[in-house]
Amino acid sequence: MSKKTETRLVRFLVTGTSALVLCALVAAAAIAKVSPQTAPGEPLDPRTYVPASKPSLELHATGVQKYRCQANGTWLFTDPEATLYKTSGTANVDATHFLNFATGRPVWRLQDGSSVEAARRASVPAGAANIAWLLLEAVATTEGSDGDRLTPTTWVQRLNTSGGVSPTTPCAPGASLAVPYTADYVFWKAQGGDDSDD
Repeated sequence: MSKKTETRLVRFLVTGTSALVLCALVAAAAIAKVSPQTAPGEPLDPRTYVPASKPSLELHATGVQKYRCQANGTWLFTDPEATLYKTSGTANVDATHFLNFATGRPVWRLQDGSSVEAARRASVPAGAANIAWLLLEAVATTEGSDGDRLTPTTWVQRLNTSGGVSPTTPCAPGASLAVPYTADYVFWKAQGGDDSDD
């Protein structure tokens, strides 16, 4: 084997090995488990209420908190509207967040069509300029036409909020306002039920 051929073979092997290592790292990140951001005993941790709970999905939201001005000149929250993405930094939309006006409860719907509707269980202030951190308990889940990823959801956390608070200045009755916000939503499920995290 010539020296030139040997050098090419070494380069090929190094490049191939690097590609395999990169693929393994990407695959490991894709199947990595979601780590809790709260601890048992804290009011926003589902394990405080149901110890056999575990986080199954975390998404980052960018959206708005909508308000309408009441007759007394103060803002009243009406509904959220947000797009959710994987926290790994992908630009693909993974879910939407909105209000079910019939029930008055928030809903999260994944691209597979599965959804969870939840009711507030606990709230913690996040500073004057940020909407509160929340723990919400699932009251209804729906299987989607392309999957059921959210159907085992039992809890939803809203964490790491930024913005979304209405102004404190008087407003003109009937006016509406959409205040930008970001947050992380962590979806929890009972251990032992559906343990697939795909």
